[in-house]
Amino acid sequence: MSAVEETLERIKQQPGVQGYVISNHEGVVLRRLPSMSQSTAEQLAESMRLLSSKARNVVRDLDPQSELRNFRIRTKDKKEVMVSYDREFIVVVVQDWMPAESSDAIGGGIDGRMTAASSGGGSGGGAQGL
Repeated sequence: MSAVEETLERIKQQPGVQGYVISNHEGVVLRRLPSMSQSTAEQLAESMRLLSSKARNVVRDLDPQSELRNFRIRTKDKKEVMVSYDREFIVVVVQDWMPAESSDAIGGGIDGRMTAASSGGGSGGGAQGL
């Protein structure tokens, strides 16, 4: 199994993950969670492609030496959309949002949540390992 396949499998196994899309910079869907419809994947890829482009321009305008690589959006209906921008691909993961645990949580991720992979000594949890 390739590193990409292993990463996608790890993402799929995380609690609350509703979908993922990997697209190129033209918004063409290259991979998606099999349970996600093609039309939903295409809509998500195109929306995040446009948003990524605008957000990258804002970051570049603020600091010409910097570039946007990742961003996370939390929606009103308690979903998180995490986007990772690469030279060749855009990776989008949609998951249920869960409030952060107490600040003394052991093995928590960036936002304090404990994930199966981080608590088991794995290489990171969810999309945070992208």
